[in-house]
Amino acid sequence: MKKAFKSMFVLLIVVGLVAVVFSPVIAKKIDTTPTLRDPVVSPMKTSDTFTSSVVEVGFLKGAVQLESQLMAPVGRTDEQFGSNGVLVNGLSGKEKVQVCFEFNLYNYKWAGNVFLWNGTQWVKQATTFTSDPAATTWACASGLGNGTYALIMYYWGPQEMSSPTELPDV
Repeated sequence: MKKAFKSMFVLLIVVGLVAVVFSPVIAKKIDTTPTLRDPVVSPMKTSDTFTSSVVEVGFLKGAVQLESQLMAPVGRTDEQFGSNGVLVNGLSGKEKVQVCFEFNLYNYKWAGNVFLWNGTQWVKQATTFTSDPAATTWACASGLGNGTYALIMYYWGPQEMSSPTELPDV
């Protein structure tokens, strides 16, 4: 009886281990592409009324595509758009808004500002940087009227080392 119990116990352990080792695993694919939140537009006074719509970077006026496939502002090829832009309409008189862009690269050797497209060029707006409780940095400009706004950023850190395209002859 003792031998049968011992054999049954060993068999149960082996079957359990086989079941655990060969059981199917269900895993979801994780999207590793980081995404930025769309710009946030807020009225300066609760009575101010407006409409806003997100403008994808590829559809922003005054944008050119670089060889690196990045989108840059016209005449500013050392800079790039930090996210989608936003079109603000419907403000009248003294109504104003605040526009904020998520800027997670701020303080990682990247800097930037909120800009307004004036029809021929991007004009820098007074920009402040704040963090929310989730430690997300936002680039915000206040007191803005109707127009298209975008976050334009640039890298100010040390130049990256260039790698040779050909091996030297030895």
